[in-house]
Amino acid sequence: MAPPAPTALDAHLSAALAAAQAAGDLVLSFQKEGFFVKDKGVTDLVTEADLAAEALIAEELLERFPDDGFIGEEGALREGTSGYIWVVDPIDGTVNFSRGMSEYGVSIGLRGPDGDAELGVIRFPALNRTYWAVRGGGAFCDGRQLQVSSTDRLERFVLHESDLTRTETPATFLRSQLKAHIPLLEKVLRWRVSGAAVRDLCELAEGRIDAFLIDRFHEWDVLAGWAIVREAGGSLMAPDGTPATCLSPSLVFHNGHCTDALVTSLKPPAPRKRKEA
Repeated sequence: MAPPAPTALDAHLSAALAAAQAAGDLVLSFQKEGFFVKDKGVTDLVTEADLAAEALIAEELLERFPDDGFIGEEGALREGTSGYIWVVDPIDGTVNFSRGMSEYGVSIGLRGPDGDAELGVIRFPALNRTYWAVRGGGAFCDGRQLQVSSTDRLERFVLHESDLTRTETPATFLRSQLKAHIPLLEKVLRWRVSGAAVRDLCELAEGRIDAFLIDRFHEWDVLAGWAIVREAGGSLMAPDGTPATCLSPSLVFHNGHCTDALVTSLKPPAPRKRKEA
């Protein structure tokens, strides 16, 4: 396989890869040695490792690119003047991380002046695996080029969905989402929840799953992963099939097949007509 062609963002990619590696090493050391955990919301946590990793990433990237902006899940914020904004989740899958699981990742995305992802780097410290992509340059995992699946029958789709408890009213939200998605879930081969959007997006880019649904999320959950999925040949849309961005309220990432079937299955049922007396 030929190496990817050089791009204008090679320096940004190199810095993001180095920062993800360093942050991943730091996070892994916390997982081995221990860390404090605090409640960040009704169903959300933050750990000492999240805070330390975000500080490390911000310091490394902004020292290299002082004109860039920065948005971090744990509160790091800088406007910048270059038009480029780093969008960072130091640990996506914090609950998994806090329980000693391996399905969590360091996510570093770069949003360009047009609002779309220029590059994405996701490092899985416990798996010793790094995924990355630059716009127009393909998607890779440790040097191996990625390609979404070719599954073109909805009944053969393996579908993942985001953690449905990430809301102030988890039971109510879970019931509403399951009710809305049952027509789709009845048609696909399998439906699962991993608890880490970065894992789902990388598995989609790698062809291991065929679609990923996410609601009630933040840009830092999906921007880096979207860059990787897009460069692996995947697609992004709103549940009604209209164009979407990483700032839209609900997203469907998929392999580019079965678009009409996905939209039809996600369409809200028509209201019942009242019988006239």
